[in-house]
Amino acid sequence: MFRFFNALYFIFFAIAFFSCNSDHTGAKDHFNKGIDLLFKEDNTAAKKEFEAAVTADTSYWQAYFELGSVSLMQGDLQNAMFYYKRTISINPKFATAYYSLSNVENLMGDERASAKENNRALSLKKDLFLALLSKCREEYSSSNYKAAIPDLDTLISLRNDYFIAYGLRGTSKFKNGDFEGAIADFNTELKMDAKNLTALMNRGVALGELKNYRAAIDDMNEVINLDPKVSQAYLFKGVFLSKINIKDSACINFNIAKKLNNPQADSYIKSYCGK
Repeated sequence: MFRFFNALYFIFFAIAFFSCNSDHTGAKDHFNKGIDLLFKEDNTAAKKEFEAAVTADTSYWQAYFELGSVSLMQGDLQNAMFYYKRTISINPKFATAYYSLSNVENLMGDERASAKENNRALSLKKDLFLALLSKCREEYSSSNYKAAIPDLDTLISLRNDYFIAYGLRGTSKFKNGDFEGAIADFNTELKMDAKNLTALMNRGVALGELKNYRAAIDDMNEVINLDPKVSQAYLFKGVFLSKINIKDSACINFNIAKKLNNPQADSYIKSYCGK
């Protein structure tokens, strides 16, 4: 399950909360120094300041959270897990800590625990974007496309400029037989990234399912124009050409795919060209 890690993301939450929960001046001073050092990308020195903050005030959950984040960036998963759990024990309503803990558990190979913590994050904050994205990716990678669609609807409602979500939703709709809905999502994706080869391929295949073969061929031609080494585009183009009885050109495309070492090319040539 693919996850995103971003130091500035964690820093954002730290800044949002550091001024409201600790009355211990020394702890706050260490915490502020730690945040400043994170911006300067001095993670080792930042970690020492956060450690000093929790030494001065053992209830300073923001510092524990940042210790978890620094540990994660340094690849120390055991300590990252410890600090995130410590954060949760002090502030069990901080949704981002559950999401961060989910990331650690995923990296440690415990996908079930990871999904559980991610769901806890969303139960506290339904619009936590990265947690929702993680859930969508998990559903998608597990081929649970029917469940993925409404979650992707919510994700897009939060960030309608996040073009990857349209691709995921379009493919999920395609897998559920909604070819027109899939094409609409691929169209939106292509408006945001006109040279997206995957979106062009996906739209072409969906158009083919609707028997709009000439439009499907146009999409495959566009893929080939952008990157003539995409062998799968020649296979799809060949199939669509066969559907409109242009078989000689279809076989030419199958043979180009073969020259590009596409492992499926021989079976297509045998099926469509009788060779």
